[in-house]
Amino acid sequence: MSAAPSDQAGSANIREQLRQQFLADKSHHQSSGRFTNPWPSFSLQPNTKFFTSLLTTDRKPSSRSIAEGRAPKVLALNDAKISDPSDLQLTWLGHASLLLQINGATVLCDPVFSERCSPVQWVGPKRYTRAPCQVDELPPVDFLIISHNHYDHLDRNTLRLVAMKYPEIRVFSTLGNREILESLGFKDVSIGDWWDEFKVSVAGVEGEFKFACTPAQHMTARGVFDRMATLWSSWVVQGPSGHRFFFSGDTAYSSTYENKSKAECPAFKQIGQVYGPFSLAAIAIGAYSPEILFSTMHATPEQAVRIHEDIGSKKSIGIHWGTFVLTAEEVDEPPKRLALEMEACGYPADEFTVLSIGETIQHK
Repeated sequence: MSAAPSDQAGSANIREQLRQQFLADKSHHQSSGRFTNPWPSFSLQPNTKFFTSLLTTDRKPSSRSIAEGRAPKVLALNDAKISDPSDLQLTWLGHASLLLQINGATVLCDPVFSERCSPVQWVGPKRYTRAPCQVDELPPVDFLIISHNHYDHLDRNTLRLVAMKYPEIRVFSTLGNREILESLGFKDVSIGDWWDEFKVSVAGVEGEFKFACTPAQHMTARGVFDRMATLWSSWVVQGPSGHRFFFSGDTAYSSTYENKSKAECPAFKQIGQVYGPFSLAAIAIGAYSPEILFSTMHATPEQAVRIHEDIGSKKSIGIHWGTFVLTAEEVDEPPKRLALEMEACGYPADEFTVLSIGETIQHK
């Protein structure tokens, strides 16, 4: 039985009151002009310790598992589905790159099609699975989401081509990223702080779309001296029909470094309260080993299930794995651990699972 109009209005009012409460909290802003994660679940390692650990991490398990052929499959894009989409469908383009189609609009999230996620293409983490397409093979795209400025999410080479192909595309990103996005050729850039909302329309589609910039536990940098100088986020997309989609971007849940209370990030329960339940979600599950180093900014598969629960997702897809060697875990470990955790929690296996690169899933 559907809720009566008065009940729906009351629920909407409560959600908006909560959003305004969270919006007023600027504890993630620092007096220096930089940003932080304002929760006990986050603990910041000194730069020297972090970069030393990063350089000395043994990535042999990742390399060995690639040599053994355990990387995810790469499929050709399903042009029939993509050209005639359902009301809600998602295509995984590798790592955290997504093509979302919702109620007649198409949204591209964190596209990275370069061979390396690096400031340059002659050194840095290299793909071990190919991109399922290039920019010129994408369908018409209305919106672009950039969750933060790390090279595996904000790739200059790919974004220059996106700006050239879609000169009128509207871009949504976070505080501090306007200059770099406009330098790449984008003309219509909307910059959000956590809990900001943007309501937009699409030609030929009845009703409004809502894009909401929501929190995540992460950090940013494109060099040695700009750590936390720009903001990071997750994103919510809501279509005119009421479909809600959650994109985690890059996030952690509970750091193991100097987090004796094992505090968990409260932001995802808040997102669930304001915007949930979600019809579909894309949640990061990889790049977490060793956890003492990476748990401050990346979730484990088990923690990703907690995020799935917190936001009230009906169906989730694991992303941020299977493309670049960024950490030490075997490349097929994230989906294996995800499946084991879903089974341990008594959930249906397909409620939170993974796709092949290039695969499209349609909302039922």
